[in-house]
Amino acid sequence: MGALTDLWKSERGLLAILLVVGATVLTALSHMTVAEWREYTLWMFGLYAGSKTVTGAVDLIMAPKRTEATAAAAATPVAEPTPLAESTPAPTPAEPSK
Repeated sequence: MGALTDLWKSERGLLAILLVVGATVLTALSHMTVAEWREYTLWMFGLYAGSKTVTGAVDLIMAPKRTEATAAAAATPVAEPTPLAESTPAPTPAEPSK
């Protein structure tokens, strides 16, 4: 189910769905044959899957490399900050006696 929600959330997936729905309407109105619809839908799926694969590959290539130094730095515990001392309000001056 997660793949379908990802498809609806992406502009690329939404556009592909709209184009296939448009082709389906054209087929229902006899402006396209079923064979043409099938070929069109096959190309739409191929382009969608191909572009998703290319996007994933580019993300992997462009991701920062984890070396031993960065892995050690990530594993080093960070000291917790010490809390600030609670401040006490200044005493109010006594009222002068009359």
